[in-house]
Amino acid sequence: MITRKELIRTGVSAAGVMLAGEVAGFGKILLRSAAEESCRGSIGLSGRAARILSGASLAPSGHNTQPWDVKIISENEWVIGWDKSRALPAVDPHNRELMLSIGAFCGALKISAKNEGLDARMAVTAKNPFSADLVKITFRESESSDYYMEALRKRRTVKKGLLSQPINNADISYITSGTGTKICTFNRGSREGDFIEAAVLESNKIQAARGDAQAELAEWIRWSRKDVMKHMNGLSPAGMEIGGFGGWYVSHFFDREDVMSLSFREQTVDMVENFLSSYGTWIIITSDREDCKSLIDAGEGFLKLGINSWRKKIALHPMTQPLEEAGFSGNLKKNIGIEENIQFILRAGYVEEYPLPVSVRMPVERIIR
Repeated sequence: MITRKELIRTGVSAAGVMLAGEVAGFGKILLRSAAEESCRGSIGLSGRAARILSGASLAPSGHNTQPWDVKIISENEWVIGWDKSRALPAVDPHNRELMLSIGAFCGALKISAKNEGLDARMAVTAKNPFSADLVKITFRESESSDYYMEALRKRRTVKKGLLSQPINNADISYITSGTGTKICTFNRGSREGDFIEAAVLESNKIQAARGDAQAELAEWIRWSRKDVMKHMNGLSPAGMEIGGFGGWYVSHFFDREDVMSLSFREQTVDMVENFLSSYGTWIIITSDREDCKSLIDAGEGFLKLGINSWRKKIALHPMTQPLEEAGFSGNLKKNIGIEENIQFILRAGYVEEYPLPVSVRMPVERIIR
């Protein structure tokens, strides 16, 4: 008889995403005019403002928690904050990664505003990562541009199908241009690349064994279609790239207790080992400082890197565990020759076809406070 562990492995290794006809369209839900009409009626936003927020919400975040919220001061002034219920205290107790997500949201907001003929100017106001108000956004009329909008809509995290060919120097220059962040690269098979690979695997083993981290993960997995539609955030089977029969099975029969099981934790480590068998280059994003502005800037730079990478069919897979588990970050910096603070560790590689986005986004009205 086939075991649950084997079913998960089947799902992870299968091509495609689960129930593509039903799930793949979730990533487009927030772009529907119906969502904008609902928002306009319930909280008094204009269609233009709703569209800006809809585009901004396409930004990436850890576990797809979408931790941002927005306070509308006036038509031309918004304040970006965060929702405590969508933080990740077990793996991100200092809100470092949350600040990075806020930076990505602000970057997406700028792109979305430009598409609507507005320049969005950002001023970081946070005194610390737990301040209620983090960023003030002011708008002014400008010439519209949709140049980055398609890439924003189609950018996503890609874990499977990465080729083992190193990213060439010309493409590295292209994808890092305009990010405004410090970036280092190490090819697979290099001394530094091997060290990063070992650190990623070991830190994943440690995190998978941590009860608090695993319980937090369990709370953010939306196994069933019903839960996906109820929460409109978190990790769906499609977003985790569990496809085929395994994807169907977990969506119907898995729950929180399965995530806490030993077999699931072991399979998580197995998947990480599988991911590490195919990629071309490690991309490391760093910052000189760890203050709120530096973290938010790094998050915006990560978004720009992802947008540029989509144009080159380069997949990016954040592997943050060495930055979340004690003792790894300093040792990593020492052994790969980096003095600055590491903010992102990205497994990167070319893909033959860049898959469509599948992660859900919350309705605009849930972003407003």
